[in-house]
Amino acid sequence: MRRFPVVDVKKYGGRQIAVAGGKVIASGRTLEEVVKRARKEAPSRPLDEIHIFSVPKTLAVIYYAR
Repeated sequence: MRRFPVVDVKKYGGRQIAVAGGKVIASGRTLEEVVKRARKEAPSRPLDEIHIFSVPKTLAVIYYAR
């Protein structure tokens, strides 16, 4: 099962984040910015192992169904 971190809405609200290995590895306002930062932070990790999410500005519940 994949591990997803608890995301701080106050810190990342309204931004895009990149998650890999159960932690936030990059954030930014645009997808391009996040991908660039994620590649710099984890250059050897394949892109299919990095998950990009848009964090809502307010508290929300996200369900993961298999």
